[in-house]
Amino acid sequence: KQWYQRRVAITAGGLTSNLVPQYAAAVLRSNLWPGSYVFGLDKKFENLYIGYGHKYTAENYSPPAPPATQEEYPSGAEVTEVPDPTVDEERALQAVQQEQLDREAEEAEMEEDDEDDD
Repeated sequence: KQWYQRRVAITAGGLTSNLVPQYAAAVLRSNLWPGSYVFGLDKKFENLYIGYGHKYTAENYSPPAPPATQEEYPSGAEVTEVPDPTVDEERALQAVQQEQLDREAEEAEMEEDDEDDD
């Protein structure tokens, strides 16, 4: 059965006898949801729940194990931070890059001239 019934005296808070039934309340406890109670007296009743929100099971609840920890991200040259270059270093790099562009442009012009001569 899902519910368990007993009579409890309102004033005493314990089990009562049938000698004073006008002061006894009916208390129902759920066997499916431990901690769920219903109590009533005359035509009034209330529900009360004091529990963890889990249905009754024969075996104890054990939460699943957490996933294995992940490996750290490999640190290589592409993710390693380096200090910012100074202004002089940046200008030197720009000068080298400009020289390379000028050389490539000259080579391209020379190749065009050679093709035109043919």
